[in-house]
Amino acid sequence: MKPTLYILFGLPFSGKTTLAKKIAEYTQSKLIGFDIFWRENEKDIPPSKDGARGWNYTRGLAKDKIQELLRNNASVVYDDTNVRHEHREELRKVAKACNGYAIVVYVNIPFSKILKRKEENKIHQQRHDVESENFSKAITQFEPPSPDEEVLTYDQSISIEEWIRKTFQTKV
Repeated sequence: MKPTLYILFGLPFSGKTTLAKKIAEYTQSKLIGFDIFWRENEKDIPPSKDGARGWNYTRGLAKDKIQELLRNNASVVYDDTNVRHEHREELRKVAKACNGYAIVVYVNIPFSKILKRKEENKIHQQRHDVESENFSKAITQFEPPSPDEEVLTYDQSISIEEWIRKTFQTKV
């Protein structure tokens, strides 16, 4: 059976990481998270004024690990914003080059809910914060899925567990 790359996609505070963990558990896939790679490699990240080099460096590390796992026939859930269409397409090509499948999962919730979660996180600090500059950058660069881009959408209208069961029972 071919390995699958599950590509999470959505704005910060939309619930991608929670969903990614559940998908990885359900599909018995390896979980690769951009934020985890960033924290683990922070001391090695090249400095830059706009953060682009650090972002590219970290994304490159994650991509290398994804390729390694897919080539070893392991399915992978990649937890990152992937807000630009070109980022999602690049990952689809990685999966194809590794003789695997790619499934893009769009976490789509109202922007008001995202802002509320961001504010609540400042108080409760249940996860790392996203700097205002990076949050704004994700919003301005955000490209919703195009009509021809095949994506699965989770809008939180049902529980994660129920959505995963309904969505992946025939795909896994």
